[in-house]
Amino acid sequence: MRKLFFFIKPMANRYIGFLMFLFVYTMIMQRCGGLFSVLTNWRLEIPLLLYLYYYFNLITRKSRLQCLLAGVPVLLVYGIFDFYYLQLGGVLRLIEVTELPELFLVMPFGAKIFIGLLLGMPIIAFLLSVQLCRFRQLLLGTLPLLAILVAVERYPEFFMAAFEGTHKKIDWMSDAESLRSNGRVSMALYNEARRKSCLKKTAAYRGDSFFKRTFDDTVVKVRTLRTKHNVHLIVLESFIDPNLFREAHFSRNPIHPSFDSFFKGKGGFSVSPVFGGATAQAEFEILSGVPAMQELSGIEFNVFTGAKTLCLPNLLAQGGFHTVATNAFLPDFFNSLNAYEGMGFERIFFPRDYAPRRETYFSTGDVTGERYMFDGNLFTQNLAFVAKWFKENPGRPVFNYIIGIYGHTPHDINTEKRPKVVKMLGKVRDYQLERAVNQCYYRTKAIASFVKELIRIDPKSIIILVSDHLPPLTYGPNTYRDLNYLGKSQNYIHMNRIYIVENGQPVHYDTIHHYDIPRLILSYVTQAKYDHKVAAKTNFRNVGFSITDFHEQYMAIMANAMNEEPLFSPIE
Repeated sequence: MRKLFFFIKPMANRYIGFLMFLFVYTMIMQRCGGLFSVLTNWRLEIPLLLYLYYYFNLITRKSRLQCLLAGVPVLLVYGIFDFYYLQLGGVLRLIEVTELPELFLVMPFGAKIFIGLLLGMPIIAFLLSVQLCRFRQLLLGTLPLLAILVAVERYPEFFMAAFEGTHKKIDWMSDAESLRSNGRVSMALYNEARRKSCLKKTAAYRGDSFFKRTFDDTVVKVRTLRTKHNVHLIVLESFIDPNLFREAHFSRNPIHPSFDSFFKGKGGFSVSPVFGGATAQAEFEILSGVPAMQELSGIEFNVFTGAKTLCLPNLLAQGGFHTVATNAFLPDFFNSLNAYEGMGFERIFFPRDYAPRRETYFSTGDVTGERYMFDGNLFTQNLAFVAKWFKENPGRPVFNYIIGIYGHTPHDINTEKRPKVVKMLGKVRDYQLERAVNQCYYRTKAIASFVKELIRIDPKSIIILVSDHLPPLTYGPNTYRDLNYLGKSQNYIHMNRIYIVENGQPVHYDTIHHYDIPRLILSYVTQAKYDHKVAAKTNFRNVGFSITDFHEQYMAIMANAMNEEPLFSPIE
């Protein structure tokens, strides 16, 4: 018994030490802006890491350094996850591992040497310590790992069901939050299983199709235009028009006078696929031209791999436009990096505050007391960016896509910078709505200033401003019902404001859906008359809408978004 105790004690100390080191490392990385601590990942992540550490102890030579060398592969994997997140702001997926050599190739020579030594020396030391003569242990020890990989690659639906049944809920809005709950390696395996599952469903829709040929025809039409006008598409986070609450009363008009006088009642409505959240669903429709049907994922963006697909930015890019996406929030939110790249944006910018090592032209500014970047700060910096682009690239049109974040729940407003100007009156009180209304006053002022200056520097262009979705406020749909939003008309909680300016003049369109915006833009670019009969007066979730009208196009877009083979040939 005593001999057994002396055998177990150093082993226990070794594994406890490994866990403690891992906990400390991940907590330090979290404080330095990396991914979250592994401390709470006890379902699959920590048992899997302990098994790997046991296996590497089993196959390496006994020495004073064995306890350190056995932990090298695990720590390197974790280091790569954190390095990727710190450098690019995204969460690494298994499919992206193949892109790491390309990332290495474009690094400065000094960085290549440093990373080569940082990775190479521990790997070489570990490999030299492996006892190749222990063939049986080497082979048998890989069987549990192979079983997991086979489940992920060959039986992804089974793996996903088992994972979802035993782990904490997946956060569809943020990869980083999912990693906080479930772990780095675990979520990498889950995301790979989800990708494999989706690929099976979309196999028949890849490559050449009717929609690909229609896409190519439109590219040719755009490319051969003599004059190409710029496109500015601005998605406003949770933007509401307080005057649409028919039973709400305010101490003054919440819309800034400069906004009111410019648009003169020309605002329209666009039907969003979501209420209260999931901005990526609204973005998907706005940029793809199809409804967000959720057939392959709860959030379509989450299954994009960066592969090019049949979306508006790709079409404009191939037609000669410079396509630029500016996102005022985190790069890993809703898998935005991969989604934007797959949709066809040539340059993707995030605030340097959230992605300090990425190329960018803007920062959040002071967000004290508000959490999120103010629209006015975003617009001012974007104006400077596009003005510089026009000066340095005369004749080349731009697709300038902006997605803001100000106005996000809980609508915090710094009253020192933006004093309260509107008071909510009446019996029904919703304090989030009151804050949102005051935000609206300052947002509409910033929008009016932005649009007027954009018209001055780019008079022959189309400018579209659209709300992604209505905010949930304090009581969700109840607030909208109690305050008689839009007279509680059909689908009222999905009705969002849209403002369109063509060649310097605001224009009004009948109610459309978010997925009609690409057709509206292309009609302007190609100087064709816009026909929104396709946008029936019912949302696709309502009875009467035929899902088959868009289903094949949706599947073609998603199939190519997850495809590993390039869809487009290089343009000469």
